[in-house]
Amino acid sequence: GFARSQVGRIFTTNAVKLLEKVGIAPKGTVQVQEVLSTAADGLVDGAKMEIFTPMYLIVGRKPLN
Repeated sequence: GFARSQVGRIFTTNAVKLLEKVGIAPKGTVQVQEVLSTAADGLVDGAKMEIFTPMYLIVGRKPLN
């Protein structure tokens, strides 16, 4: 979709920067957006390389005893 396209990412980055600059978004929001964007790229690359399936989740829990 639009949010994952290059134009969408540029728009989102600039919108977040503007919101942080005018004080609507808290300080640090731009850095969080950059980290999430990098993580999204890694997830896409990993899926293309068939290293993992991004939509498969296993939850494990250590026994209490």
